[in-house]
Amino acid sequence: MKGIKDSLVKGMQEHLHVDVVPTDTAARKPKHPYISYKITNSLDSKTFSLVDEVVESYNPDFEYDVEVTRKEQASFTLSVNVYSDNNDEAHELAIKTADWFRFHGYFYFVEINVAVVNVTNITDRAARIVDDYEARYGFDVRFRAARAIKKRIETIESHSFTGEVKNAIGETVLTTQKRSEFDG
Repeated sequence: MKGIKDSLVKGMQEHLHVDVVPTDTAARKPKHPYISYKITNSLDSKTFSLVDEVVESYNPDFEYDVEVTRKEQASFTLSVNVYSDNNDEAHELAIKTADWFRFHGYFYFVEINVAVVNVTNITDRAARIVDDYEARYGFDVRFRAARAIKKRIETIESHSFTGEVKNAIGETVLTTQKRSEFDG
């Protein structure tokens, strides 16, 4: 997620020429106008597929392993707020920011394998600060990102078994067996 956040922040700053900071931070807030962002839910995935692939083993005792990959289209939501001392300036910057997500940011998203699913309507999010108001407008952006999670499983290419196996009623069903060079 850090790579995605870094790319989004870089793109917004380059296009909009204002500071872009995390919403929840103890750091001093930048000079107005500025934009804040917060990921409100992350990597929600309802569907996925599993893909098995035979790969060369890391273990010198084995020739092959199986690599299992979980491929999914995960979604996450970014909440965006625009701050200013001036209501009109905050509203105009919110429109430009939403437009960046809808259109101009496309090239940033392609590079990081992310797609914008939805940009919500811009709403007034003004806040009272002591005896004054801070002009704020905001919206949410829902994204979808392709993800792949991999796990390598070592295969059993040879085995040895000595002894006997009995079934539930005590009958011997298998006696000493030795097998190597397993091909199946």
